[in-house]
Amino acid sequence: MHTRIALFIAGLTLLPVTAEAAACRLDQATFRPKFSSHAYVLRGGQDGDIQIFDLTIQKTNETFRFKVTADERTGEGVLTSVLDGAGRTPEITTGFRLLDETGVRTASPGKVGHLSFLDLGRAFIKFRLRERPQPEPYTSPPSGVWEMTECRAGRGILFAFTPTY
Repeated sequence: MHTRIALFIAGLTLLPVTAEAAACRLDQATFRPKFSSHAYVLRGGQDGDIQIFDLTIQKTNETFRFKVTADERTGEGVLTSVLDGAGRTPEITTGFRLLDETGVRTASPGKVGHLSFLDLGRAFIKFRLRERPQPEPYTSPPSGVWEMTECRAGRGILFAFTPTY
């Protein structure tokens, strides 16, 4: 009986910590698409003073780097691809919205829980069609909501979770 009570109290004690941990700074967050979570990874970071995202497509083992521009007044932003290591210019530009941990639109890049991409899939399909006339399926990341799955604080990980569907 004492064990159950101790576990219950420990759960209540940790509950506020886990509730707060569902939001992260944009440059420390890792996102995955809500319904394709294992195929694509989007990691925030900094390159000097420039905020960046690295998008990894696991099927093709490709990583695309994007410069991030976010408007703190509206909570909207733009990803613009930069030259990759092979010197190719993907010329991918896509808009996004910042969403908080509950999925509600926010303007604070310091409290992001989700990103909503309006046309990420379409931008990647256009890029793939420029490379070859019949691109392989599942090599273009989807538009829609991407959930934060990890928050890094400095060099370490503040928290990570695996979404359940």
